[in-house]
Amino acid sequence: MLGVTQMDEKKVLKPIDEMLADPWQVDIQELFEAFVNEPGEIKRNLYDSLDNYILQKRQEDIINRPGFAI
Repeated sequence: MLGVTQMDEKKVLKPIDEMLADPWQVDIQELFEAFVNEPGEIKRNLYDSLDNYILQKRQEDIINRPGFAI
């Protein structure tokens, strides 16, 4: 049973280093669902932090584009 759980997690999320390398390639909905559905507090906090980091990096990319104005 433990092996199945580990395999399911690998299907849901890319390795963290891939997520951090290119935040635009992350399925943000998938990451949010992992956060919402995670029963463990530590993993849920990790997914929440990753979700926030990815969103922040995307926002920074948009704000730093030439011609961006609020």
